[in-house]
Amino acid sequence: MRLERMTCEEAARYFEKHDTVLLTIGCLENHGSHNVLGVDTLVPEKLLTMIEEKSEIASAPGIPYGVCEDMINYPGTVSIGEDCMYMLLTRITEGLMRHGAKKIVFLNGHGGNIPTLNRVCIELSQKGALGAQINWWKLAGQLNPAWGGGHGGGEETAAMLAVDPSLVHFDKMREQEIRDDLGENLRTMGFDCVDFKGIGIPVPRNVDQYTSNGWIGPDHPKDATVQWGQEMLTAVSDYTAEFLEAFDCLKL
Repeated sequence: MRLERMTCEEAARYFEKHDTVLLTIGCLENHGSHNVLGVDTLVPEKLLTMIEEKSEIASAPGIPYGVCEDMINYPGTVSIGEDCMYMLLTRITEGLMRHGAKKIVFLNGHGGNIPTLNRVCIELSQKGALGAQINWWKLAGQLNPAWGGGHGGGEETAAMLAVDPSLVHFDKMREQEIRDDLGENLRTMGFDCVDFKGIGIPVPRNVDQYTSNGWIGPDHPKDATVQWGQEMLTAVSDYTAEFLEAFDCLKL
């Protein structure tokens, strides 16, 4: 059920029986030369349509933008920053709580949103409510370690094949093109980290400084298949639907 498709009366009846709302959050950023910019939004939206078939928990209109300051130099990438994301989430959750919501489940598609989500969830608990995060790509790797991966790699590419195969352009796929932009003694390990004597040290900087490609991680996009994506998203949606029901039963 979606709040934007309910009348006021239908919404009132929903909140008489339930105090949980699902909210998808994504991002618009580079995900490699082979993937479209909207991976982090399109995958949660796909999961939402699958969850709706298995759960009676209502969803609010999602947020298609996220926090991706380190990716803004890639064409088409848009970041709303932590300050804007925090204010947006705060106003949305306050509005939902005004009508009876006490528990908000954030179905998140982007790692850069997590620090802000953590802050919002803590503040919800201080108001007598609860916030929960379903970071789909992390959940997938926990459900099946073979599914786990990096940014724009096999995991996300497989998910996009399940969303819409026409949005994956294998003919444009390039390698990671990682550069050691800080020199041979501080080799790039991946997002934000450099290797110094076998230990990863965070050195946050713009991603395009160390790769011209948005794919960063151990899983190769060429290994992605539609079957992998479908099985993975089915498992994630099944788990999330069960969690929603259990979360909704909590008495606050």
